[in-house]
Amino acid sequence: MKRSVLALAIAGSLLVAQGAMADGGDFSMDFTAAEPSSYDHATGGGSYNDRTINEDVVESLEGGDFACEDTVTFLTQITVDGGAVGAQTLVMLYEFTAHATGQQGVALVDNINGTSAAINGSAIDSGTSDDGGSTATAGPEATNGTVFVKPTKFLRTVTVTDLEAGETVVLRQDVRLACNGDSPTGNMQAKLLSASTNGDAVPGGAQTIPFKTIADIKKPPPPK
Repeated sequence: MKRSVLALAIAGSLLVAQGAMADGGDFSMDFTAAEPSSYDHATGGGSYNDRTINEDVVESLEGGDFACEDTVTFLTQITVDGGAVGAQTLVMLYEFTAHATGQQGVALVDNINGTSAAINGSAIDSGTSDDGGSTATAGPEATNGTVFVKPTKFLRTVTVTDLEAGETVVLRQDVRLACNGDSPTGNMQAKLLSASTNGDAVPGGAQTIPFKTIADIKKPPPPK
């Protein structure tokens, strides 16, 4: 999808009306990565819980914890102000580097074989406290260039519904760690770029999770 078309699609999703009382100031968000040893990298997973660093979540990722084609899980806890009115819908825009900052060979791309976005219910994640009605839908999604070529990004919008006063909801989303056989150097990153409800922006600015030492990402064994 060309950049201009992608921008129009994302803008359209951000402007969908969700109710007259929507207010970006009703929300705060915490974007993290699931602690790598806490879930199966074939399927993704993890829980935000009480945000214990190096147990539930991490604020940066290390290449040595992953292998090519692994699923990488990111978690966003959404907190709704106690004074919010009605059930609101939030649209978030995420950006993942589909390239390395140094020599190329690795990229964060769409998780085509599993979960793109889902809500971690309170039964599996104590970081969620709600009435169980929230849903998460990924899309539109697009890559704005050629994977493994700098500065290509994988962009994903996620829409979360039924956000009500006093709730906390954990959004899980997965991406795939793609490799092309070369030996990458440098870093990558995942970023929560923006969020809005009914076109009203949520304050707070972008939040970034660095993916460091990508030269240490394990390659698959050679074919026999």
